[in-house]
Amino acid sequence: MKRYALTAVGRDRPGIVAAVTKALYEHDCNIEDSSMTILEDEFAIILVMTMPEKGDVASLEKAMKDVEKKTGLFINLKEIPAPSAAAPTKSNYIITLHGADKAGIVYRTSKTLADLGVNITDLETKAIRSGDEKAYMMVLEVFSPEKVKIKELEKQLKELEKSLGVTIRIKPVEEYEPL
Repeated sequence: MKRYALTAVGRDRPGIVAAVTKALYEHDCNIEDSSMTILEDEFAIILVMTMPEKGDVASLEKAMKDVEKKTGLFINLKEIPAPSAAAPTKSNYIITLHGADKAGIVYRTSKTLADLGVNITDLETKAIRSGDEKAYMMVLEVFSPEKVKIKELEKQLKELEKSLGVTIRIKPVEEYEPL
């Protein structure tokens, strides 16, 4: 199987997911992992998919050009290698941050985590207006290897919390049985 990453961005409207996934289906592609969301009035897709070795990539690229014309999306298709067996795929902590919106929150938080060897597996942010005030919320799912001591991570986040003037909480992801 060949593996690809597909990204698409464009003004949100009904039918975008159907248009993209129809082209994938018609080319025997299998979506293995995806994230699709609306950010303000822009729709964004990122997905990882496989295509049979005998699949016609040129035909798929042409189909994606047709989807771009119909939907106004900007689509990028890139071949990718097989996933690394060592790559962490499961988050083991959830970090939440909220407070007044200010420049540098995402950078300083992500830098603190990177310096400790903590990998961000998912990150969402929202700026919320309340009158003239603008609040900021961020939720991160992270993978912290055992070599990173939770007490050190908590200490660094507490220092960051004070310097940013926000509230930061960290909790372990609860283990659960999948359905």
